[in-house]
Amino acid sequence: MNSASAGYALICFDGLNLLIDQHAIVSLENMVMARDEDDEAKASEIIEENACEVHSLTAHLAVANKVDARCRYIVVLQADECRFGITADSVQSLPIQDPQLHSLPACMNLSESPIKAYVQVEERIAFCCDVDTLWSHINTSESRHECTA
Repeated sequence: MNSASAGYALICFDGLNLLIDQHAIVSLENMVMARDEDDEAKASEIIEENACEVHSLTAHLAVANKVDARCRYIVVLQADECRFGITADSVQSLPIQDPQLHSLPACMNLSESPIKAYVQVEERIAFCCDVDTLWSHINTSESRHECTA
């Protein structure tokens, strides 16, 4: 990703298309290129190198101690508070300057959700996501998950 070019990244985060400002992306780790006989060790190195936790939507947003072998990318994001990673199936750079945002229908608009709008990108719907709100949502989800475990 070239952070000098303005635009957005379309990140397929465990099946959910998110539109994120490219400036929030610290690094993009291609796990397919990193594959070797010890995938778990390589994923741990990437996590340590970026000094962050990696979260997976399919793991209830919990910290991924070892990254699922099906994970294609780890996207490291910078929120105001800290740096964190998310697993991603695909990442695509989009040169959209000002996307035409649509409000979520009332039944989908949840106050604690990091998703407040959507945009159509080619044949797909992508949900606009603020990185700081996403980080807050992940923290809240983790604490809720710990209470029920």
